[in-house]
Amino acid sequence: MSKQYDFNCGEPLTAYVADVSYFSGKLEAYLRYKEVPYHRQTINVNIMVNEVYANTRMMKMPAVKLNDGKWLKDTTPMLEWFDQQKQAFSIYPEDPVTHFLAVLIEDYADEWCWRSALYWRWNFPETKKLLGQRIGQEILGDWPIPSKLAGWYIAERQIRTYLKGDGLTKETEPFVKKHYTDMLESMQEILSDSPYLLGDKPSIADFGLFGPMFRHFGLDPAPAKVMIEKAPAVYEWLARLWNEKGSSIDKKAKFNDFSHPAWEYFLKELFDVYLPFLKANAQAWDSGQKRFDLVTPVVTYPKLKTVHYRVYCLEMLQKRFNALSSKDKERVHSIFSRFGSFDLGENVNSGLTKEFTFPIKAATEELKPLEKLLLTATGTPWDMPKWLKPKA
Repeated sequence: MSKQYDFNCGEPLTAYVADVSYFSGKLEAYLRYKEVPYHRQTINVNIMVNEVYANTRMMKMPAVKLNDGKWLKDTTPMLEWFDQQKQAFSIYPEDPVTHFLAVLIEDYADEWCWRSALYWRWNFPETKKLLGQRIGQEILGDWPIPSKLAGWYIAERQIRTYLKGDGLTKETEPFVKKHYTDMLESMQEILSDSPYLLGDKPSIADFGLFGPMFRHFGLDPAPAKVMIEKAPAVYEWLARLWNEKGSSIDKKAKFNDFSHPAWEYFLKELFDVYLPFLKANAQAWDSGQKRFDLVTPVVTYPKLKTVHYRVYCLEMLQKRFNALSSKDKERVHSIFSRFGSFDLGENVNSGLTKEFTFPIKAATEELKPLEKLLLTATGTPWDMPKWLKPKA
């Protein structure tokens, strides 16, 4: 293992976050739990272009600047890296199978649950108007345009790109909407029996699902009303996790497994929807297709965007599974056997492992004026275009 960082030595790290961001909330809850000192830097377009993108080559939040000037990006590899550096209060279960399933839940929360989160944010008037203006003021506050116009632009861009532009149709809408309430129902049952999803201390599954549940479902007016009324244990869990400190957890606390009956919904979702989604995306990427249809047992999601990063997600899951012992692999197969034969597909090579090997050295190349202009106007897409990639 590389040299470990001492997060209590020198200046605190800087977390570049947004107040209404799915993944910013996830990262901040983790840093608070691990008791890692950090300076909170809220972002705007200028900061995103000249600081975050200039060093990570991703105009996305959250990002982290360490006290030695190096950088981190993307919450999944960031949380794993932090846990390796500061092993106290680890959020990763010791049991290999529970560990694998917990990471699989986190991946699902990151890469699938966002569609329902965005649907509930942008398809209800009271939420759309409020969040549009909030995001417009936060991210585009340094632009010389009225906040209402900025809010309208943000809302329409999100709907066009991530909903109507990525599988939301009249046929899929009922399933996208119900996805949230189905998750709530299952989590309410689990959290009525224990303070956290896997027992008496937070796991990576908690932090993964905290992403959509906190800054979207738990705080946006329309979905928050549903949560408060139908899933008070989930609402309480949000505050509990946000306020939790690792040093306060009983040292004898252990992680539960996934045997609680309410995990059935999530396990079936993983089997029927999420793993087929990752495999179809990887096949589309390998064949050069920009879009693909995802056929599930209940509905077909048409023309989903092929995303290179999700090939990396599948690659990491495959590596984790392949590293399990034969006995533990059989345990995974047994858990999913009631749904069918568990299969992660043929091993893939995304070519992105180096990009997420941390920490990242601060960039030395100056951004060109045209590059800054294009980034300011459009941001970076899901996958970085070749013309934006740094030179090898």
